[in-house]
Amino acid sequence: MSVSLRSRAYGYLRYMSTTETYIDIYTNLGFLFYSVAAGDGQVREVEVDTLKQLVKERWMPLEGSRDEFGVDAAEYITMAFDYAKENRLDVKQANERFKASYLEHRSRFDPDLKRLVLDTTTAITDAYGHTNKAELAALTQLQELFRA
Repeated sequence: MSVSLRSRAYGYLRYMSTTETYIDIYTNLGFLFYSVAAGDGQVREVEVDTLKQLVKERWMPLEGSRDEFGVDAAEYITMAFDYAKENRLDVKQANERFKASYLEHRSRFDPDLKRLVLDTTTAITDAYGHTNKAELAALTQLQELFRA
């Protein structure tokens, strides 16, 4: 990663100072992304694959936090998503978990991080070929949350 890209990446999360904060935010982003993918009542494999690719290509390079087992903190996005999917977590409950985390850590979400969250949710909704009504509503609510 180039120095300028690394500097910009650190800018996304510049206020985060602990691995626990990264893990909390990443975990709740996983629940958000699940709530968007499952908003139409089912999670398609292409949506899962899209998320995993984005975590690897866009989220993991942001910073180097690792948990006590050496797992990259950004992996908590996919772990939370998988947990929610496997346990058929209620979509509203998953979304509320993200909202509560966002409100707790609002100052850590600068415009670049918000853009990455929106880009990721949009990619998930577009993965199956189109954004349906439920997914569009979820995207609109997320945009409104970020504007408030």
